[in-house]
Amino acid sequence: MADEQYDDRRKYPRQQVVRAILVRPNGHKLDAQLLDLSLGGARVTLPQHWSPENGAALRLYFENEDKHESITLRGHVTRVGLDDLGVEFDPAQEADIKDLFASLGPRQ
Repeated sequence: MADEQYDDRRKYPRQQVVRAILVRPNGHKLDAQLLDLSLGGARVTLPQHWSPENGAALRLYFENEDKHESITLRGHVTRVGLDDLGVEFDPAQEADIKDLFASLGPRQ
């Protein structure tokens, strides 16, 4: 019930997605899985060999099959769990975020 109340307070609704992505927190690209996505951020699996702290800056690379190139979004860590982390996208990336949603296809 607490999760439902939390979800109701979200600024942007989440779309559940499972998709391989690359995370680059410190110049090294690390494999991760996208778990869900909203216009404001994402939840991804915690990459191996990286112990993030809240506020850590990173880039997320999403493969865009429509254009055969990746979509890159900048963000920062907002939450670190046991096996996942929350990322808030930096402002002024609306066009890239919309491209990312378009590359995912219709909502299920």
